[in-house]
Amino acid sequence: MNYIKRFLCICAVLAVVSACKNDAKDTNAETMETKADTVAPKVKKIPTEAEKAQTKSVMSKVMVTPELKTFASFLVSAGMTDILMKEQGPYTVLAPTTAAFDAMEKAKRESFLNPKNKEALVAMLKMHIVEGNHDSVSLVQNIKTNGGSYVLTTISGATLKVTKKGSDIVVTGINGEKGIVGKSDIKANNGVVHTLDTVFLAD
Repeated sequence: MNYIKRFLCICAVLAVVSACKNDAKDTNAETMETKADTVAPKVKKIPTEAEKAQTKSVMSKVMVTPELKTFASFLVSAGMTDILMKEQGPYTVLAPTTAAFDAMEKAKRESFLNPKNKEALVAMLKMHIVEGNHDSVSLVQNIKTNGGSYVLTTISGATLKVTKKGSDIVVTGINGEKGIVGKSDIKANNGVVHTLDTVFLAD
């Protein structure tokens, strides 16, 4: 009789344990289902027309041109990216190459990195931005039409003289410094970029 009672007790305990395990499995399954339901699917962002346009802007062209890395960095530091990225323009950018900046006096070049000299940095950068879409063909035509030289006005109001020497397009700054256009006609949806081997200073 005692054996029978013990056997029945053991069976009862096993039944309870088994039921608990099943409940736990059910609970875990429900929890996993709940988590799966609450995880929102990732929605791929569709770029707006304005964002698409910015990827083809003058600023974007400057940023993806390897030899203009320093110039691009200075534009960012000066807070001038929106002008060349978001505005319709058109703008012609005579962008000094990194080699042109490296050729500058070290103290002058490094002064542009100082946040206290932001005003001077902006002034220097504006010396290289001209309103209008002046590709190399139109520049050469205007040089011929105007007796051998053509004047461009920067967005700061300064004037640059453009001439031709052999096959080169030469740009002269307000201080007499001369730069030769290198890679030309990097076209954007709001202007054009030409690389320049000289940095024009505003003073």
